[in-house]
Amino acid sequence: MKLNVKEILKPTLILVVICVVVTACLAVTNAATKDTIKARDAADAKASRQIALPGADSFEQSADEKTCYIGKKNGKEIGWVFTTSTASYGGDIKVMTGIDNDGKITGVVLVSTSDTPGLGLNAKKESFRNQYKQQVPDKGFEVVKSGNAGKGQINALTGATISSKAVTKAVNEAITEYNKVKGGD
Repeated sequence: MKLNVKEILKPTLILVVICVVVTACLAVTNAATKDTIKARDAADAKASRQIALPGADSFEQSADEKTCYIGKKNGKEIGWVFTTSTASYGGDIKVMTGIDNDGKITGVVLVSTSDTPGLGLNAKKESFRNQYKQQVPDKGFEVVKSGNAGKGQINALTGATISSKAVTKAVNEAITEYNKVKGGD
């Protein structure tokens, strides 16, 4: 069997040309949509902060903390929104936690997660997130697997204990940051 250089070279060159054209098209598309994507990400982050601290009408990034925003209403400081991240079942999970001046958690938002649909993604449900809306516990929240959760406790999602613990860990990290801002720890 003889190898014909032309039979090998022609398809190879065609594939190289196709790859170059596709790469150029992707680069142009990326350049054209970069600003739009950045603007949408900023709008999504602002909307998430508004959910985490619903009483605020504006947010100002903290000077010393890039993951902390100060929530203001009519120019007066009413609380903070902390963005924290931790490992979960499907990868990292990013959470925004709002805490008001009185030390009450006003909202928890899952910004990003790749956990299992129907199980870990149930952490996005309001019924799960609302469990955190209580006074900041001294030692952070604890996840319980059965029974009714008491003060400072969160009922784990059925079949998604890892996700429940991950969200709780992220909220507890926000509480630690809150205590630093308030001068506690």
